[in-house]
Amino acid sequence: MKFGFWSKTKIVLVVFIAISATVGLFVWQEYPFGVKKYKTITLGMQAAEGAGTPTAWAPPYHIVPEESKLYVYSLGDITMCIGSDCGIGGYFVECLGGWVSGYKDMGDVFDYGLRGVGVNINKQKVITVADKDAKIVGIYPGASIRNLPYIMRNHRDLVSEDQFKHCWDLMPRRWK
Repeated sequence: MKFGFWSKTKIVLVVFIAISATVGLFVWQEYPFGVKKYKTITLGMQAAEGAGTPTAWAPPYHIVPEESKLYVYSLGDITMCIGSDCGIGGYFVECLGGWVSGYKDMGDVFDYGLRGVGVNINKQKVITVADKDAKIVGIYPGASIRNLPYIMRNHRDLVSEDQFKHCWDLMPRRWK
């Protein structure tokens, strides 16, 4: 039985699609993105930073602002960053009226007790999103600060729809 060029191409395409679908399904099932509980962190618990909380930063950022609408705390991604210094993700959260800070394992960094259960903060990234009352509403293990524009789509209820749309429209085209 002879196969022509187009027959071989179709077979390769079908095999490629099947493999891609299998890998995609596996990643979708196994990747812990947007979980209700991760090790010592659970939804509804008090966030690491909230209104009036002291931080590891120098003035004027040594205390989290009272007027923040949401709080994002990142562990293990960027060594030290705050607000728009965290890149496009920080810029987006800041545009929404939120507070964002990122830390790597630097001694006295609040880690939700993750080090106590064997998590290496230098290798494991975790992002928490909290509401205006500093209660955790989203836990994202493995996520980076640069993923925040996409993560915040899950938390549109924390800001007005107009504010979210305005900030989303300011994003570079590759994010849309």
